[in-house]
Amino acid sequence: MSDATTAEPPAPAQQDQPEYDPTDWTPVIERAFFARMLQLLGSWAATAWPQPVDELVRHRLAALDTQIEPLVANAMDAANARFTALAVAAYDILQPVCGSIKAAAIVEDCLNSPLREDLLAGTRGMLDHAADPFTALVAASKQRERSYFGPSFRFERPVDDDETYVLDVRRCLFHEVLVAAGRGELQPILCRFDLNWADAIEPSRHRLRFVRPVTFASGATCRMLFTREEHLSSLVTKPADAASTPQASAAG
Repeated sequence: MSDATTAEPPAPAQQDQPEYDPTDWTPVIERAFFARMLQLLGSWAATAWPQPVDELVRHRLAALDTQIEPLVANAMDAANARFTALAVAAYDILQPVCGSIKAAAIVEDCLNSPLREDLLAGTRGMLDHAADPFTALVAASKQRERSYFGPSFRFERPVDDDETYVLDVRRCLFHEVLVAAGRGELQPILCRFDLNWADAIEPSRHRLRFVRPVTFASGATCRMLFTREEHLSSLVTKPADAASTPQASAAG
């Protein structure tokens, strides 16, 4: 078994048969999280708290598992709730000693940095080898909606065509866990995890863009927009009189 410092993320899915499972990913993220936390804190991890800090975080995590159990309806929920509770547990232990700003920065680093390069490389490789990167990314997103997030998340697709895919997340288990734990201030950290794959998109290379105009960190929903670069460019350069037509207004 790999230790926390050498744990490998699950292999990137093949383009024709994407597979995602939070029960595979969450343990990898958790091992990497603890390894990074101990690395950042150094000797402080064993001296600034009454017990080794990783032990305290694990104890807090176990308590949170019990607290958020009513939100868990299946194995996917358990893994996704655990991912969220990990950030809460670490923050709860770090904050009294480090202060809010530093504790949040440490949690952000531990959650988002250890696997970032692997996730970027996997996404970049998928897009680079896809015959149509836009179609491949939308297909991967739809597969994740089913097999990674499941019914405890609620998705709507106000636009889903060959040029643009708009995904509205109306219910988010990550958000619900944070609210139940009283740590809504950590929402931006959770939301930024998506950047570990989204930052791999190069519009000039892959001919597509991904934007999130709103997330649960700033609003009551999360909107994700995937669009072909040439489609976006045509909207931006469209003459003013054309943009004012009913058809253009409806498209926008």
